[in-house]
Amino acid sequence: MFKRKVFYIGGFDPRGARFYHGLLAQQIATHNARDCAGNSLILSARHAAGDGDTAWTVADAATTITSAFHVLAWDDIVRRAWIRGGLRVLLASARAYVRLLWQTDLACLRRVPHGSRVALFLPALALLVLPLLAGLGAALLAMLIGQAWLAPLFGLVLAAVLALMLGGRGHIGWLVQFIIFNDALAAGRGDPALATRLDRFADTIDGALAADPPWDEVLLVSHSNGAVLAAGVIARLLARHGGVLPSRVALVTLGASLPMLASRRDAQDFADTMATLAQGRFAWLDIGSPTDGAATPLVDPWLGCAPARHAGLVQLSPRWFAFCDARTYAARRKDKYLTHFDYLRRLDRPSPLDYLGLTCSDQPLPASIAAFRQVSRA
Repeated sequence: MFKRKVFYIGGFDPRGARFYHGLLAQQIATHNARDCAGNSLILSARHAAGDGDTAWTVADAATTITSAFHVLAWDDIVRRAWIRGGLRVLLASARAYVRLLWQTDLACLRRVPHGSRVALFLPALALLVLPLLAGLGAALLAMLIGQAWLAPLFGLVLAAVLALMLGGRGHIGWLVQFIIFNDALAAGRGDPALATRLDRFADTIDGALAADPPWDEVLLVSHSNGAVLAAGVIARLLARHGGVLPSRVALVTLGASLPMLASRRDAQDFADTMATLAQGRFAWLDIGSPTDGAATPLVDPWLGCAPARHAGLVQLSPRWFAFCDARTYAARRKDKYLTHFDYLRRLDRPSPLDYLGLTCSDQPLPASIAAFRQVSRA
């Protein structure tokens, strides 16, 4: 039996392990329905794993593989950071964008894909720029029709209504929360509990590395903004293990946006973390799709500093179009939020590097990468 331990860190998402267990259940049900060979997967129920974490297992019907999942929880920190109230969100986003423009190396930002830059500044356009221009236009119109005393009221009301309307479209509200959180993280004003949580995550993974009998493979899988936390966990593990992690251990980042922090001049803590990763010896697979604007796909995660580093990073596009019917692919591309979560799905046809292929197959990560490259060349 091939035994795999999967540690999972979700993105900046207030939903907890229940959501991700449900999403995996959907993928397994679809896989089982389509698998003509009858190699069905069996998902266990969720159970508490201590300190707020959650665990479950996936095994195949032939009992040739077991993947033990352990969700490293930080959704409570996300919920504390989530700003509520329209005015508070607008003020916090304005401050975040001022600092972002002041502290970001714009030359580095130009190396980020166009879609990622659009996603970065879309909330500013929707919540700040367009409502401000509309409010000024309404105030000017009131003055032109001889109602100057109503100009401020017209301008404020229209700006507020437009900001609230646009903020509820296209998941802009989620994007702006993401930007505010990462601005605080870059400036060193994040939740103090986060560093303690990363220490605990490293302790938990260290416990799995010491298991007897040993796991055949140990993966730290992160999605979206969870890659920032995963980088911190790997840095801690490297410090404990003399800068070298066992070959059966690997970091997998899905839809990550590390270069957005790497291009910030004030993100010194993150720069120190990435410097530790640069000098460490460990396997790292980074998957990012050019169609995903909420990530920075195929961009050097050390953007802005590019230190001399050990080999070990593999960056690949998931090439969803090759594993998806044309009609389905075209429909999915229209929903950018859906696209950002496709890293956690299996589409119309199996891929060696889709979520089930990465975490529930009977082959280790290097073999899955080799199989994916072979399929991609076909």
